[in-house]
Amino acid sequence: MKSPARIVTAAFLATALTASAASAAESLLTRMEGEVISIIERASPAVVTVTTESLDPHWLEDPDWSGPPGWMRPLLENEFFRRKRRSSGTGFLIGPEGKILTAQNVIGRAREATVTLADGREIPARVRGVDPVFGIALLQVEEEGLPFLEFGCSEEIRPGSWAIAIGQPYGLASSASWGIISGLTRSGLGIAPYEELIQFTAPVNPGDSGGPLLDSRGRVIGVIAASFSGYRELDLDWDFIRRFRRTFPGMEGAPPGTAFRPSQAQGIGFAIPVNLAREALAALEEEGECRRGWLGILLEPRGREGAVTVSALADGGPAERAGLEAGDIIRSIDGSPVESIRHLQKTILLSRVGERVNLEVEREDGRIEIPVKVGEREAAGRKE
Repeated sequence: MKSPARIVTAAFLATALTASAASAAESLLTRMEGEVISIIERASPAVVTVTTESLDPHWLEDPDWSGPPGWMRPLLENEFFRRKRRSSGTGFLIGPEGKILTAQNVIGRAREATVTLADGREIPARVRGVDPVFGIALLQVEEEGLPFLEFGCSEEIRPGSWAIAIGQPYGLASSASWGIISGLTRSGLGIAPYEELIQFTAPVNPGDSGGPLLDSRGRVIGVIAASFSGYRELDLDWDFIRRFRRTFPGMEGAPPGTAFRPSQAQGIGFAIPVNLAREALAALEEEGECRRGWLGILLEPRGREGAVTVSALADGGPAERAGLEAGDIIRSIDGSPVESIRHLQKTILLSRVGERVNLEVEREDGRIEIPVKVGEREAAGRKE
């Protein structure tokens, strides 16, 4: 039988260990909280509000737009759609000399913008260039010595990594949210012509587009582009409507409500990887534009083989002129095996316009190598 002294000693030790564990857990949570607060406080001074004044509705100048369906005309003729409107989003400084990175959808077709700094100052900004393929834009303000954010590496993050988002939703300056990376290389969302987006769970709201997505060290790993958390804002998705009309020509008599649909999810954000954005920055800084490569081929996957199949070719495009045919299987480009459609698309997009790339192609009678002179991709949207 244990003595009363031993029982008291054991109880004391158990209580002490429990208290010690609780204290350690509290200390860990406190340290985590302190780290998040520190990152947000360091980053927020470099996050800005970007305000633009919209131009005339872009579909009026679109040569591919043959006119709206009859049921839409009364809506578009309304003065509301023709007047200029102010819209705002987020951007962030990436250098002491006043360079600001943001999402292309924040800028639209504007050439000038107004930037509101964290200290409340409003200063004019000019648009140095946009990359409509990757979906980013570069602005410039004539101020020096401003705080700025450092780039991280988006290829180092994994699902489960911490993610901190900072934006300006509804004009609320430096609004931060905290979550995790949910997925990588998301595509097919219609945010940009080429997508390998970061998916994250930190809430994103209207006005957050263009803001920084940060890692656990406070470095930029992405540019916030969109979310699945509500209806589209004011502007209709005209590219979608054009595709819809071509696919379902009999739907012109459909009621206007069919042009809108509620979101299918809540709290899912998407960001353009910073490594992808950096691919465009040098060209935007030097030339104000990004000339993207184009071969004029429509591709489809070949299961798990990695190679891709040519399903169609643009009439008179570089690939057709070089001798590629529908049904060709592209095995490699410049000696590097083709891993996927996305891999080949990205390789072509980043190729210099006018240079030659060598495609190893498989046909029924064997493999051949076909050199193709890279053409230039139009911003309106071509297939690679």
